[in-house]
Amino acid sequence: MKIFVADECANHTKIEILSGVVGLYQEPISEIPFFESKTLEASDAVLVPHDAYYFHKYPNYLGYLNELAKRKLIVFSDRGDFPKKPKISNSVALRVAINPGESLRGKIVIPYNVQSLSFLPYRELRETPTISFVGYMPKMSLGRAKYVLQQSPLHPIKGNGAYVRRLTNEILKGANLDYKTLIRSSYGALNDGKLDLGKNRSEYINAMNDSDIVACPRGDANQSARFYETLSAGRIPLVPDTSIVFPEFDGKSQNDLFIEFRLLHRNVNFLIYKYFSSFSSQSHYFRMQERLRKTYQKNFHFETVLKRVFGLKIEEFLNLAKFS
Repeated sequence: MKIFVADECANHTKIEILSGVVGLYQEPISEIPFFESKTLEASDAVLVPHDAYYFHKYPNYLGYLNELAKRKLIVFSDRGDFPKKPKISNSVALRVAINPGESLRGKIVIPYNVQSLSFLPYRELRETPTISFVGYMPKMSLGRAKYVLQQSPLHPIKGNGAYVRRLTNEILKGANLDYKTLIRSSYGALNDGKLDLGKNRSEYINAMNDSDIVACPRGDANQSARFYETLSAGRIPLVPDTSIVFPEFDGKSQNDLFIEFRLLHRNVNFLIYKYFSSFSSQSHYFRMQERLRKTYQKNFHFETVLKRVFGLKIEEFLNLAKFS
């Protein structure tokens, strides 16, 4: 697929696949993951150089994009925790998460860009697995509740990341499990000058190192970067069922890559022990950890996924986006 890059909206940050600038605890972009067309006419689609977070409120820029949309498909990033959903005709949005009950039409789910933790050693098989959660616990607020109602009006529980994280933590604390937790009052991947980022990161990685299973509840977005970091480390994600849509796996069922439990059924003990009892030997457990890491690298590594997505033929791209 040949991509033409649209004009920039003045004074706004470009997406990382064009700028090469990545955030904290993300992997650098080695090269632009698509074939760039020098002219609109020779292209298959147009890529917007900014995330919707920046351009959604500019009528003139939206008008420019909609004029381009009369001639070519528009592809844009809309990866904020609360997607902006700009009104652009003939377009496909790249999203990291889909809200419960939201249509998949015109969207392609891509992973978060995370720093791989594949340097951590494999875990030894134990009779009782260790589960951990180290991370931010968002506050329950009227502002967040308003956004939840806007994004997931029919799913007040699944759609509320603050509630899901609290409920997940309470369920695990109340279960008969080896559960270790460190709750933070602020987001740990934002360099605002107020946090000891080195200490926070060390605590997070040490907890991952000492865990077999890592709780990966959604945040404000219906997904978490922690899910991908956990896979990269060869640890098993424990995911509450909030109707998360993952990037598509090569058309194969991969449900055994993580443990999913229902928040209101509180059946997490049974599921964890059932999962762990399936490992017949240490070598079997090692092979599973290796498979988790390889699956991350093949199906969930940010740049790898984008190269695969932009490497599709335009018809295949539209099919992936459920576009008609």
